[in-house]
Amino acid sequence: MKRVLAVDDEPGVLQLLSESLAVKGYEAVTTDRADEALKLFRDQAFDLVLLDLQMPGKNGFELYREFGSVREVPVLFVSGYSRLFSPASPGFSDLWTGQFSLGRTDILYKPFTLASLFEKVEALIGSSEVTANGSR
Repeated sequence: MKRVLAVDDEPGVLQLLSESLAVKGYEAVTTDRADEALKLFRDQAFDLVLLDLQMPGKNGFELYREFGSVREVPVLFVSGYSRLFSPASPGFSDLWTGQFSLGRTDILYKPFTLASLFEKVEALIGSSEVTANGSR
């Protein structure tokens, strides 16, 4: 089973992500705090991180950089910012642009549909049913 770490300061979003991913066969671990997210990421293995951009304390970009110092893992940013906030926007770092272009990072805008969530998750890490060697 593929594991997903979901980090968002909105409890309703975390619940939606957790329940929706479980229906598709992913195991979701959730937290609403950046410090706890970093501890979970250091202590456990995850196939994907769903990461809110705007949170109290550390923002999603700061946490993303800290995750990268631990190990590489695909990240799906979840943002309430307008669709004008994109990889072409001023303020995106070279790391973000590089990871985005490599297909290891994507963005999902709130409000989102479950179909768009599943599409992006599967594009980044594949179906929950397929293992790393391609078997089911």
